[in-house]
Amino acid sequence: MSSSNGEGSRRTVDVAVGILIGLRGYSDREAFDELVGVVNRTGLGIFSVAASLVAVAAGSSSADDSEAFNAWGELIRRARVAPLAAAS
Repeated sequence: MSSSNGEGSRRTVDVAVGILIGLRGYSDREAFDELVGVVNRTGLGIFSVAASLVAVAAGSSSADDSEAFNAWGELIRRARVAPLAAAS
């Protein structure tokens, strides 16, 4: 793996951690631990889980992201609906 790919993967994990911090109000550690929990439950790699969470949050997920959608889809849906409900 080239260093730029490793950095990109690390950046993706950082973005995924940031998403969980924003959605759940977690600390960095709590957010990372939740990612690891999904890794342990699914057997997928941390970079794959992180990329899938980012895709689900961005609304650009595919069938490949089903584990992340199962883990966080409802949480993300509620976060999107809350501002709309507050605005009406």
